[in-house]
Amino acid sequence: DLLTRSTSGPPADASRRESHVLGAITHHARYGLQIIWARSTILACGGAGQVFRETTNPKVATGDGLAMAFRAGAAVADVEFVQFHPTTLYIAGATRSLITEAVRGEGGFLVDRRGERFMVAAHPMAELAPRDIVSRTIVEQLARSQDPCVFLDIRARGSAWFVDRFPGLARLLAQFDLDPGVDLIPVRPCAHYTVGGVWCDLDGRTTVPGLFVCGEVACSGLHGANRLASNSLLEGLVFGRRAGVAASIAPADGPRGPSQIISSIPLSEGGEIDLGDVRSSLRSAMWRNVGIVRTGSKLHDAVEMFDFWGRYTMDKIFDEPDGWEVQNMITVAALLGRAAAWRTETRGAHARTDFPASDDGLLAHALWSVGCPEPRLVRVGARAEAMVG
Repeated sequence: DLLTRSTSGPPADASRRESHVLGAITHHARYGLQIIWARSTILACGGAGQVFRETTNPKVATGDGLAMAFRAGAAVADVEFVQFHPTTLYIAGATRSLITEAVRGEGGFLVDRRGERFMVAAHPMAELAPRDIVSRTIVEQLARSQDPCVFLDIRARGSAWFVDRFPGLARLLAQFDLDPGVDLIPVRPCAHYTVGGVWCDLDGRTTVPGLFVCGEVACSGLHGANRLASNSLLEGLVFGRRAGVAASIAPADGPRGPSQIISSIPLSEGGEIDLGDVRSSLRSAMWRNVGIVRTGSKLHDAVEMFDFWGRYTMDKIFDEPDGWEVQNMITVAALLGRAAAWRTETRGAHARTDFPASDDGLLAHALWSVGCPEPRLVRVGARAEAMVG
């Protein structure tokens, strides 16, 4: 978690001046909790794909950076926009490995279990349509057929060609006795990239002094409501360097450590629920209700579920990362659910069946902060630098 200290005097802007980040509390597998004091702290914690049952993300992508920054008082923005990759390998019991869209670019077709293409009727670009459109079309196809997956057909290229063009992917498929020159590849969409994140300027400065962000945990406005493939490299490499340079020369303009830390969190006397059950149920609820296609009634019900689990989880003190991860996942899920319910339109990676059109009145970044029931809006085109210090 982040080490913060409240500033003195009446703040001019509560979201910016309420606290100052002084470093972080970390956990070491051998030495336990450790405190790291710093003039500047950079969060580069990745995304939050693990809040969904189906994801390409590693197990560590539990939204910890987003949750930590939010607790510290930083504004988070555009969290309702989550990109789902349309083609991940669907093998029951196996992790969801990415099947690159380059396979479709080389002539691969998406077909149903009868071998019939369905993207041709959905979009002029068929299988090469934007990721959100392909993902939604697959979901609609699966809803009609009640099948667990669709299939990627690249058999016309032959086995030797595929091994030469995609050697790593060929090795992966061989582990499941799949030969793409002979077999159809079972695929379905999965949560892939957190488009929104902690609001920052072009140098990674957040709305909390002393705190910088870069990579997938950040929201610099780079992606808009959707993400172009490989823009993650830009967000990580270019903005990572900018954040590092800015953090290295940032002035010590606030209170600094080390100093005495007083932890006076009372022990919870509330009921207890199993962390594993909460994690599993939350991921399933997110997938079913806050996933690729959304509707208001399901979003509101999901938020109520997160609030319920939060009442029995957020008041507890945990000494191991598993507990902290579940608390962070609840925080992120609640943020995402509320933001998705608030955005009553369809735009980019955010699709509402009850609001299928885009609303020009919502053409804005929605910034959420602790204690604020409604977001603060920043019109698209406004520079992030105007909102952070």
